[in-house]
Amino acid sequence: MKRTKLYAAFFAAAVLSAPQALAQVTGSGTVGTVPVWAGTTKLGNSPIIQSGGNVAIGTKTAFAKLHVQTTSKTQPAVIAYNTAKTGTPPAGLFQTTSTSATALLGVALATTGSSNGIYGTTASSGGSGIFGNNTATSGSGNGVLGTSNAAGPGVNGTSLTTSGFSMGFYGSTSSPGAVVALLRSHDPAGNVIIGQVGPDSNAMNVFRVDGTGKGFFDGGTQTGGADFAESVAIAGSKSRYEPGDLMMVDASTDRQLTLAAQSYSTLVAGIYSTKPGVLATTHKMDEAGLQREVPLAVVGIVPCKVSAENGPIERGDLLVASSTPGHAMKGTDRNRMLGAVVAKALEPLSEGKGVIQVLVTLQ
Repeated sequence: MKRTKLYAAFFAAAVLSAPQALAQVTGSGTVGTVPVWAGTTKLGNSPIIQSGGNVAIGTKTAFAKLHVQTTSKTQPAVIAYNTAKTGTPPAGLFQTTSTSATALLGVALATTGSSNGIYGTTASSGGSGIFGNNTATSGSGNGVLGTSNAAGPGVNGTSLTTSGFSMGFYGSTSSPGAVVALLRSHDPAGNVIIGQVGPDSNAMNVFRVDGTGKGFFDGGTQTGGADFAESVAIAGSKSRYEPGDLMMVDASTDRQLTLAAQSYSTLVAGIYSTKPGVLATTHKMDEAGLQREVPLAVVGIVPCKVSAENGPIERGDLLVASSTPGHAMKGTDRNRMLGAVVAKALEPLSEGKGVIQVLVTLQ
């Protein structure tokens, strides 16, 4: 009996230690196609193709290191998620060293509907749906570039929040020679900018700037200055003049002014504006001639240099030119004031010289 049990133990050990037959992996495939398990012991073709070092999904031709293509009308070709909740984890990186290549290209081939070449979304309170960054320190590259061959916008920015402070578009710059936004119309018959108010289906134009630079504002305009001024040429160096100077017509040259320096002069023309609300000029805004002129306030409230040489100035006094260059004084000789009054005092000056607020009223 003992011998029978011993034989049985040896037999069991031998069976357990014998090599086991392995399942055979079979199947067929296409050269260059990455295989996929079609069953537990069978391989077949996957939708992934390897060609010349490039990998393609959804197409048999790989035009990039990773080429993903779909014909679906409802699903994107690629979705990338970073689900980290804290910290600053890295983003998916698409990179190229070619001087003319594109690191990431999104193309929507549909000719109708509202498909997107690239669509970005985020739920982060401080994140961006799409972030573009150009790290070059020279040249004229773009952080984000949008173009459109259709009637739609090249770039569309929309803020969907219905409360608080939000922006459909935000632009900033740090260079002293840069502009925050450059708006260019290639057709002078078009408009440079249009402002609308109201829902998309019933929006109304409230202002626009046409191709000539003319502005149209339905609600009027409000500026930071308080006067209307004309840009005028002056005699001699611009360094001779200061805001608040009383100016008169230069009788020796056409359309040119100089400092008023004769009591009751009827050549008085206005006051060198400190901060004009509106500046009119015959020059284009970038012409060099504009920089050599000064703004002459002809209507409005401005600071003016005054002298008490003809007595203390009281509020409401009519002001005329004085003998002190660039200064006005109180007018008292009614026989000499016709055509000589330049302004009405809004502040007093008891003695000496000073600067007071005046209402420009040429008479």
